[in-house]
Amino acid sequence: MENCCESIVKYFMVLCNILFALAGVALIGFGAYAQIAAKDYLNFLGDNYVNTPIFIIILGGVVFAIAFFGCCGAWQEKKLLIALLVIILIAQIGAAIAAFVLKGDLKTEITKNMDNGIKNYNGEGFEGVTLTWDLVQKNLKCCGVENFEDWKNVTQFSDGGVPDSCCIAGQVEGCGKATVDPSMVFHNGCFTLFSDEFVSNLSIVGAVAVAIALGEMIAIAFACCLGKGVGRGGVDV
Repeated sequence: MENCCESIVKYFMVLCNILFALAGVALIGFGAYAQIAAKDYLNFLGDNYVNTPIFIIILGGVVFAIAFFGCCGAWQEKKLLIALLVIILIAQIGAAIAAFVLKGDLKTEITKNMDNGIKNYNGEGFEGVTLTWDLVQKNLKCCGVENFEDWKNVTQFSDGGVPDSCCIAGQVEGCGKATVDPSMVFHNGCFTLFSDEFVSNLSIVGAVAVAIALGEMIAIAFACCLGKGVGRGGVDV
């Protein structure tokens, strides 16, 4: 009966490590997606967010590698399995903490970069900022930071105009010239729409990391049982 229970624990541990390996692959995929999605908006997101997808990709690779060796360890009933699971657990907790901490910092960074960027729209040497503003307003169907009237604070639009990317009918040259008809431009500001989209990515990372960490705690408990069984059976480490 004891050998039967140990076999069940062993196969359970193999299954857990396969799931952790798949989670590692998922993290790599999500990190790559986040990196690609952010490439056109780097002027608003700042360096911290840019580094986050890279961190996620590296973490996913580490989790996959450790889970793979953990799977081998569980199959061969090696005590080293417990140490590997603890390493994965620490990495996942670190990822969750980093993701949730960065959420608050990201909103502050976006606010600062949007406020600075709107002042430099169409300015010489700020072509990247201008392109980012146009992409955000066109893709998210928004205008300005809080609303379309934010553009009145910009010298070139002080007469009541807005960038052409604010036009509901599409970015047609001259459609935003003063005095623009409010019914022809997007009314919603871009900050909330933009920040929610990217902050939600960090929320997903943090939630997934916490879920995997909880699963790993259960797996570690079973690994300890397996380790005791291995110790009694005299299997090599």
